[in-house]
Amino acid sequence: MDALQSNFFSMMEELNGKMTAFQNDLQKVNTTPSTVSPYTVATLAADFAVFQSFVTSTFCSFQQQLELIGRQMDHFEMRSRRKILLLHGVRESSGNNTSQDVVKVIGEKLKIPGFSEANISRCHRLGRSFGAKPRPILVKFPDLTLRNSVWFAKTALKDSGITISEFLTKGRHEAFMTARRHFGVKKCWTRDGCVIVAGDDGTKNRVTTITDVNKLINLSASDPVVPQHGSSLTMVAGSSAATKATTAVTARVKRVVRK
Repeated sequence: MDALQSNFFSMMEELNGKMTAFQNDLQKVNTTPSTVSPYTVATLAADFAVFQSFVTSTFCSFQQQLELIGRQMDHFEMRSRRKILLLHGVRESSGNNTSQDVVKVIGEKLKIPGFSEANISRCHRLGRSFGAKPRPILVKFPDLTLRNSVWFAKTALKDSGITISEFLTKGRHEAFMTARRHFGVKKCWTRDGCVIVAGDDGTKNRVTTITDVNKLINLSASDPVVPQHGSSLTMVAGSSAATKATTAVTARVKRVVRK
């Protein structure tokens, strides 16, 4: 954070200095006859183009640093949620014990042996009650091992009306929903707080932001390219983008048959 503030103040000082110099040159053009003044509209236009380029690059650099900080904060926030799962579709009624509802779902439906309220660090419903739709239940487990046991047993809830999801940050949840809308529900899921998007060729892409999802959408609409260095969009399984590009080029080569 100190480095960001230092860079920001440095950029502001340089920006203010260039603005002051430009204003002085503009004032000289307005007050000095053109026959004796070295400053003309053409020279000012050239200076302004340089100044505009500097301002654009400065704010682009600042935006990149803010995005980096945003990603780091999102990463830390997601780490603080890694022992938490959400239960959806569990009926609620006035005066019911939420912890007992969780124990009933996990112990009876998921067949987790010995699970009791002592295995729950924290448990409560999210949001305000509205209509007949039950609110999701936030469940925090004491350790990752138990959390993962519940997570990987969630397939036993199929056709029960109850589902389990990870407690994603707002940005990751938006990325997940956007990916599902574009690529389909069956090709998108979450794992360890990241959104996994399966490609048509079997690749699995790990994304965390809307920007990452938009990159995948653009890639799916054009020929595959190798991701730029430093991108948070990474291939976690399957063939690489370079292999896909090579295959696509090879497929377009016209075969010449010798007679």
